[in-house]
Amino acid sequence: MKNFQRVSLVAGLATVVLAGCTQVPQVAGKPGQTPTVNVAASGAAFPQIKDRRPAPKIAVSIDKAETDAANGGSKRDLGLVYYSTGGFAAAQKALEDAVVQKDSDGLAWLFLGYAAMGNGDVDRAVEALTRAGDAKDLTSEQRAAALAELGTVHYQGLNEDKQAKDAFTKAVELNPKEGTAALALGTMLAEAKDSAGAKRCFTLAAAGLKKGADRASVYACIGRLEEENGNKVAARAQYALALKDDPDNAWAKTRFAQLK
Repeated sequence: MKNFQRVSLVAGLATVVLAGCTQVPQVAGKPGQTPTVNVAASGAAFPQIKDRRPAPKIAVSIDKAETDAANGGSKRDLGLVYYSTGGFAAAQKALEDAVVQKDSDGLAWLFLGYAAMGNGDVDRAVEALTRAGDAKDLTSEQRAAALAELGTVHYQGLNEDKQAKDAFTKAVELNPKEGTAALALGTMLAEAKDSAGAKRCFTLAAAGLKKGADRASVYACIGRLEEENGNKVAARAQYALALKDDPDNAWAKTRFAQLK
């Protein structure tokens, strides 16, 4: 198991794209909010994964799920119940049993990967999310989500840029509305000075993320790129979109006022 110490891709937007803007997309956070690129608050795990990737609702209590599992019932359901409460270690153990119970269970592999992320077990997270990314019984959206989080683990947990970029790229190809992957890939392209590629990915991220501060920051990034290309009218339009999502976005507010 390795510690998560690397700065997130999102944090890099401040220097790479916005050149001093203080209102950049924030790391995974609040329940009910769609977070962007994933970084552990503690430096040891991904505790916000359950909010970013919530489990399907299981209409049983923990006690009932435990009783059912002990009597030969679904280990997957037990794991999902544990996961939904943030009990990542217990969820990982139950979901390990679930994939033994049924090796072809894509949903079990998917949430095993997420639980392993929450539990700080990056090596198992990579294995499980890789399996989920190839699972034939999952939707393209679920597989793309698995690949997006796989990219996060490679980048944030293992410092493996190539593997991260490959995973983010595959996620976006599977589901162009996978906002987390599109934002991460756009940031990596911006770091590589590929403005056109970054703009394309940020545009996809804006379409895939929910209204709020994260999406506002993406619009602000697109505005910055438009400015770099001399497109002041287009830049101002992007800043206007940013301010609709977040009137307090400092960069968008300043540049919108200045580009008259």
